[in-house]
Amino acid sequence: MLIIMKKYSRIIFLVNILLLLFPGVTFSAEPPKLGDPLSQSMSLKTENIIGLSSYKRLQKHNHINNNPLVNAYINYLGNKLTRSIMDDNRSYTFFIVQSDQVNAFAIPGGYIGLNSGLINLTENEAQLAGVVAHEISHVTLRHSAEMIKNMSANNIPMWVGIMAGIFSGNAKASMAAMRLGIGQSSQLNINLIRENEIEADDYGIEIMTRSNYDLSEMSRFFKIMNNASGEIQRDLAYLSTHPMYENRISHIQNKSKLQDRPITNSTDDYFFVKTILDVDSISDINYSLKNITGNKILDNYKRALLYYKKSDYSSAEKEIYPAYNTDPNNIYITILYAKVLAEKGNIDDSLTVLNNIKNIYPHNTIISFTISEILIENNFNLQYASKLMKPIEDTYKLNPDYLRLASKLYTLSNNNFKSSLFLSDYYVLLGSVDLAIEVIENSLRSKEISNTQRKILSSKKQRIICENPRRLEPIFGEKDCY
Repeated sequence: MLIIMKKYSRIIFLVNILLLLFPGVTFSAEPPKLGDPLSQSMSLKTENIIGLSSYKRLQKHNHINNNPLVNAYINYLGNKLTRSIMDDNRSYTFFIVQSDQVNAFAIPGGYIGLNSGLINLTENEAQLAGVVAHEISHVTLRHSAEMIKNMSANNIPMWVGIMAGIFSGNAKASMAAMRLGIGQSSQLNINLIRENEIEADDYGIEIMTRSNYDLSEMSRFFKIMNNASGEIQRDLAYLSTHPMYENRISHIQNKSKLQDRPITNSTDDYFFVKTILDVDSISDINYSLKNITGNKILDNYKRALLYYKKSDYSSAEKEIYPAYNTDPNNIYITILYAKVLAEKGNIDDSLTVLNNIKNIYPHNTIISFTISEILIENNFNLQYASKLMKPIEDTYKLNPDYLRLASKLYTLSNNNFKSSLFLSDYYVLLGSVDLAIEVIENSLRSKEISNTQRKILSSKKQRIICENPRRLEPIFGEKDCY
């Protein structure tokens, strides 16, 4: 791994510089098709290194929505689509960026991000699946890797300009940068950009068809974005990195006419997650509450979320309890109800509600996570919390909330060795390498750790130094890493 890092340090350094300049933005790749030369010069392992580095940048700047309910849904949807791909042994990580901008992106290593603004613009799950399938195609066809590999002095300004425009919320500026960059490029590059979008469309169509989603919704949503104007247009960063052409939309529409068995276009999970993301983006809570006049379960849920957000837990309980009474097996409703009870100090009632639904869904990681969170934050039954946390560690290894919670669990349990392991992982994930090393060094100075634990901590410190840049030179830490 270290040899690979050293070999591609210039590439990763470039990506990191761009992400440092524009920390809320990554980009979809739309340069030339991948051929055998790229496979030989940039391995999937190297792509994973680049992708994880980009993901950490987003975590560091608090752009990723780490709500377990949100994360579970988008990964469920993404994995449902990727299961249709043949001969693809890569792993995928799907995540949602909390941003009102309408954008989605794919970066090397199977990391696919969708802005909450894009999800809120969709009308059903099939439309969202169409975007996800398109981004999966960019990863599978390795367009992102090709873009990074072929970055030159001529096209770097184009990508910087695009990202700057997206980050500022000005999609028109992004498009202008793209046109400028294209104007300075060869006609061949222009054609390749178009070809890659069409290629991703075709493969996305195949993924959608195999997954039994309605293709007509894919073309409908692309048309919605293509025809957007006014306030929405300024946020359509997606159009800057994924230029739309009428023939592309017509192509998808023609393909949809041949589809014979599309499934229902939406699920309950889609609407609940969309509601969560909508509430997360709301700044004027009181105004929003006045405009929710319906009495459907989703209306009650949204009002309860808004009251929870403004810490009015009594009002939140009044809204969520009728929904819970109607549908006590609904995970979204039950978790919110339990959290409201916990915030009101009714810990026993909160745990009863959660344990009841855990009996129905014994393997649901979100329920285990929520129970653990309530137990740890209230320093209650830590043994049970530890029992619940261990099996879900792999699921939440990229969730900073889980790592922070695990560290607190072991601190309360007087296990400083394990606490430092999780806390250092927490800081590494957020890009705070120096703090991660400081945590380990403090543990190494402790007289309470064993020789075995000391070796583990020392090894981890060295690995962190080698795998995570602390300064510009050398790119990957100290010389003795090699």
